[in-house]
Amino acid sequence: MAKTLGPEQYVVLGRMPKFRRPLPPKVTFCRTSEIAQCVRELAARSVVISLESSSTDALMKAMLGAERKRRFEELVTIEPPKASSVPLLRGFFRDIVGAVGAYRWLPFEELLTVIAGKDQANRFIGGVADVENETVALLRGNSQTTVVPFSFFEPSGNGVAPDFTRLSFTDYGHTVVFGEYEASADAILYETDVDYRRKLTKERKRNERSFGASLQRLRLQKRLKRSDFAGISSKTIARIERNEVEKPHGKTLETLAQRLGVPADQIETY
Repeated sequence: MAKTLGPEQYVVLGRMPKFRRPLPPKVTFCRTSEIAQCVRELAARSVVISLESSSTDALMKAMLGAERKRRFEELVTIEPPKASSVPLLRGFFRDIVGAVGAYRWLPFEELLTVIAGKDQANRFIGGVADVENETVALLRGNSQTTVVPFSFFEPSGNGVAPDFTRLSFTDYGHTVVFGEYEASADAILYETDVDYRRKLTKERKRNERSFGASLQRLRLQKRLKRSDFAGISSKTIARIERNEVEKPHGKTLETLAQRLGVPADQIETY
């Protein structure tokens, strides 16, 4: 264990995966042999992320053996723990996320980047689809859960329908995937979170002269989803609207204009 644990620290238990880039500064890895020491140094606000059921078992033993019993903020289990362990874990953590096998997660390196980042509330790091009740519970990077009915996800403009049995996450939490179908986090939050919608409106006013802001205003005015532009992925539409890419031209611009029903040179007037 390389660093002393402090508030708002993310502590990962288990075998350390290989990463393509340096770990975020708030993230500490703790091998199984170091878990007892980690428990002694955990701050109350620390979030513990257990990669395997075996590391969760070691965590429980360390907590039961600790001289001073304490309660911590949150436990995220990437591999679900034994069902019989959950009641005991709830005695040590205010919240447990991922305790069911149906949970699906953002690739782990991306997950760490999101939860240790500044806009964690605007991205989804995991979730579970309840086919029986036709709802999907989506976990944001700030640990809030957004529940969305299946009916929200209408077939895209090119006829692709969501397959709710194949839930996954990509693009650092900006995209929720149901089989071949993609939905942007921005679109979901815009419709389901009033605070997010207000924040987006303020940001839009600051950037109202950009092509991306004009595109977003016009798309919403036309009641179109980002997935309604055949030939352009919802991820690309999201990046254009966030001004993360250059102003589109050529075939992309032509496709946007045709679907929006306005001349290409008039999109920026909205």
